[in-house]
Amino acid sequence: MKEAEANLPVFNPDKEGIQSAVRFRFPKDVDHILPLFDWELVSLFLSFLKEKNEAGGFFSKRDTNEILDRHILESVYHIYRIHKEIGSFNKMKVGDAGTGPGIPGFFFRCLVGSERPKLVLLDSQRRKLSHTETFVKENGIEGVEFQFARAEDWKTNWDLGVSRGFVPYPWSAEVLSRCIVNGGHYVPFIGKDEFNAKIESKILSDSGFKVEKTIFLPELEFLGMRHIKFLKKVGSARQGIPRAWKLLEKESKEFYGKDRIHQ
Repeated sequence: MKEAEANLPVFNPDKEGIQSAVRFRFPKDVDHILPLFDWELVSLFLSFLKEKNEAGGFFSKRDTNEILDRHILESVYHIYRIHKEIGSFNKMKVGDAGTGPGIPGFFFRCLVGSERPKLVLLDSQRRKLSHTETFVKENGIEGVEFQFARAEDWKTNWDLGVSRGFVPYPWSAEVLSRCIVNGGHYVPFIGKDEFNAKIESKILSDSGFKVEKTIFLPELEFLGMRHIKFLKKVGSARQGIPRAWKLLEKESKEFYGKDRIHQ
């Protein structure tokens, strides 16, 4: 968070407090964002994230003090912008890959009923996501499916896939190439626009995707640079795609010097 943010108001973690934070952060879009979400459920999930943070190892020390901004509001705004482009998710199956404790995926479940999709939260590790699975069961929350598997080893039928703290883009598109139906979309949540155009083009082509639209999100500049890409699934992945994780990890680390792009 920038130095200018140091003296910001503190918002309560209840329904009213979170809505006040939305008004503060997104004044131009607030009238469209507020009717989209069940803020009682958002507040309940925020309380869960804080309560189980240490046991689940959800967030870094810095992020622990900024859960509302860096995880709740960021996820809500991303989903609002995807909804603005795609329309209602109600008839869709939406998956979040590498979801951790359910971020950003669980916020699709926090949409009002008329906009809510079938939701799949996917992660290969149980440490974080198992706590969310227990939270969902204990609170009688329906419409959320949990999958503990590696995305590159899995094949499914998502109409929309998203990812945040996952394999770096564009390799993430290769990993999810068998998860998205033809005509569906993959929308990675991305920080800086720092991609090698040739590498991006080849990976997307081999994986059956094309870039339909890129949207920069200046409204999230208080967190750093943010943008999303709408990748449309236009064909089948080339034979042998997705490749083994070791190869993808090696390639992405050689390019970025790290194994995740979202900071």
